[in-house]
Amino acid sequence: MVTTIAGRRYAGKMAPRDPEATKSRLLAAALDEFAEKGIAGARVDAIAERAHTNKRMLYYYFGSKDGIYREILRQRLLSTSETLQHTDVADPDRLAIRHDRVLQHQQWVRLLMWEALEFEAESPLENEPDRRRLYDDWVNAIEAAQQAGRLADDLDPGQLLLSEMALIMFPLAFPQLTRLITGAGPAEAGFAEHRRRFLQAAGRRLTQPGGTERRAALDEP
Repeated sequence: MVTTIAGRRYAGKMAPRDPEATKSRLLAAALDEFAEKGIAGARVDAIAERAHTNKRMLYYYFGSKDGIYREILRQRLLSTSETLQHTDVADPDRLAIRHDRVLQHQQWVRLLMWEALEFEAESPLENEPDRRRLYDDWVNAIEAAQQAGRLADDLDPGQLLLSEMALIMFPLAFPQLTRLITGAGPAEAGFAEHRRRFLQAAGRRLTQPGGTERRAALDEP
């Protein structure tokens, strides 16, 4: 039997005995490769080698390097965002909790960076409707907490979430600036715990309610 995949012709039986295991290994290997090099720098041969399989399997299951890259984006960017979403948006420790979680998903930060670099600004993103829905729900939860008096209501909820995400992601996204500013890189001993203590304090400051009252006091003549 001859199979044509992405313009290539392969003879013989393509599917391995355990197709799901092969696909999982390819996706895990591709995640590592893309997180390190982005789509332009990643190589199909390197992904196959990491996965301990033949590169024909990548073409068989995903069609192309771009196909497996988009599958990685579809799966990982949404699922990790869900992992980082803390159920209580007014918990004073929410930033520290997200910090601990993002340390377990550093590839997510790198994928977001590569996505920003390699996709046109106005182009649809992979899995955009679901990803947008997740963040819309997150912003709505912040707004509800503000209305309940659990968060300061003088802060725009969307800008607050964006700023909180930046607080937990920035050191991993820009380790060179982190080292220049603080004298230590995010991978150095003690940095993570020091950062966590800072985020605990910052979270308490951002959680203080009473924004309306503070604004009224400032507006008084």
